[in-house]
Amino acid sequence: MTPIRTLVLALVVALLAGCSTLIAEKGNRAIMKDQQFAVVPLLNLSETPQAGDKAASILAAVLRAEGVTDVRLYLPPEGNLLTGDNQQRQSDAIAEARANGAQIIVAGTVEEWRYKAGQDNEPAVGVTLIVSEPGSREMLWTGTAAQTGWGRDGLGTTGRDVLEDLVQSMPLTDGSN
Repeated sequence: MTPIRTLVLALVVALLAGCSTLIAEKGNRAIMKDQQFAVVPLLNLSETPQAGDKAASILAAVLRAEGVTDVRLYLPPEGNLLTGDNQQRQSDAIAEARANGAQIIVAGTVEEWRYKAGQDNEPAVGVTLIVSEPGSREMLWTGTAAQTGWGRDGLGTTGRDVLEDLVQSMPLTDGSN
């Protein structure tokens, strides 16, 4: 391979590697797919209204696609979108999920959910997930991921890609407790 081709290939690899990051712990034990999962609103730390609810809805679908058999989405009604208390909504959803017998709670935050300003308007998404047991509140797994898409990509598609990366890094396993 010529030095020019090697340099171009190295630049392309570096460019693509810089578009997405994922940090996840392995978790101290497996999370069984046949348990009842509750997806609650993700705390919205972004500037995009309802980004946490959008991400939670996509997350529920991604979990189902990965083979989780019982996924329930808890999205309590939201009052004023500009002054709504994200933490209270999340706490209410967790309480409702506990009362309904959820065995696994999937919560977290949306740090970024927007189109970047500029000529290409690339979508940018950053999400952190926390998987815990409602009874003991033991944290089973955490992960955070961020990705910038291309100018032609949609925000929902980039969000789904980030959530898929996170769910695929969870220690999910088939079987029973």
